[in-house]
Amino acid sequence: MNPLAYFKISNNEDCPCGSGKKFKECCKGKPDQQLIQSKKPPEVQIMEQMRKAMVKCCMHPDQSNCNGKIKNAHALQNNKIISLLAGTERHVYTMDKKRQPLIIPIEGEEPEVMVEFSKVSANDATTETCFCDRHDNIAFAVIEKGAPDFDVNSEPMKFVYAYKAFIFEYYKQEVSHKIFQQCFKKRPPVFQLPQMVGLYRVSQLRLKEFEPVKRHFDSEILSGTYNGIETCVITIPERINFANYAFIAPDYDLNGRRIKHTKKGVMHRIAITAFPEDTKSYILLSCLSTEKHIYAKFFEQINNAPLEKIKYYFSMILPLFSENMVLSPVLWNKWDDEIKMAFTFYANLNGQTFKRYSIAIGMGLRNAANSKVPFDYSKRGKIDLFKK
Repeated sequence: MNPLAYFKISNNEDCPCGSGKKFKECCKGKPDQQLIQSKKPPEVQIMEQMRKAMVKCCMHPDQSNCNGKIKNAHALQNNKIISLLAGTERHVYTMDKKRQPLIIPIEGEEPEVMVEFSKVSANDATTETCFCDRHDNIAFAVIEKGAPDFDVNSEPMKFVYAYKAFIFEYYKQEVSHKIFQQCFKKRPPVFQLPQMVGLYRVSQLRLKEFEPVKRHFDSEILSGTYNGIETCVITIPERINFANYAFIAPDYDLNGRRIKHTKKGVMHRIAITAFPEDTKSYILLSCLSTEKHIYAKFFEQINNAPLEKIKYYFSMILPLFSENMVLSPVLWNKWDDEIKMAFTFYANLNGQTFKRYSIAIGMGLRNAANSKVPFDYSKRGKIDLFKK
């Protein structure tokens, strides 16, 4: 594809409004339907739409047996993980996209849009309206019913943690795509701007990449089996003060070597879930068995690495992917304002800026691994997720 064409809607592609018609037969040339022109950047308008009109739907594959209302399902268990982090204060700190984002003007450039980390009730943290009452109880029972401790030998538990990390990310991608379609239908001229078409292309690609993973999970769930998932389990012998879920493709391994996760333009991701229990904690990394060859060396490296090196790695990597990070007040309050702002800055990075910081992190990991003097991995820098 011509690089410039990537940022334009072609006449013969399906119209981004979701009508099913060709663009030239649908929204091409239509005027802006919003009479009062908003001064807010288009991406902020999308965020506002998402806050006002979150799509309520059940993501479980057994759609014919949905029952009960669509509920605020927790991506991270409230009665276990979130409660441990919240403690007696009953709140945690997380990136709350339901709040108005900050719009930071930059001279001569597009304004930066930043979502802050803020205090959120434990009952509201990591919730999405993506499961009916019946399927929320059924799909995650193996890790939630009775709040069982994680069993490193339980394949069903590993499968369900991986599924939960994936499906909540899939839901958000699908909702974001639908909101874009709604916005495009109302304001075709605004949402044909190159930066907005770029966001649309990313959304299209992610949904395309997510679909094979969803098909696998759906098939296993409908058959009542837990196969086809490879999981690397990291056990940490103390309670951590954060939790996280993500479906991502880390660019670098523990030694700063590139992970070749993109094949023929398609990115292959891993589901990551980090969570505390009473006396220990876990970080689970899962991929499809059909993609094991991509991450096999990375998983083997983690299995053989010292724990301090693993902590160093995740303190470097996770802040870049911290959109779904939940921090206990204990950890948040140990950081000064400078560290809190830096953590928030990393969490909001995207596009080319994200890539530049990822490259810098890879360089830092390589320098540590290749240091002539043995590197002290216990010194994790200012953003230390494992700070005691």
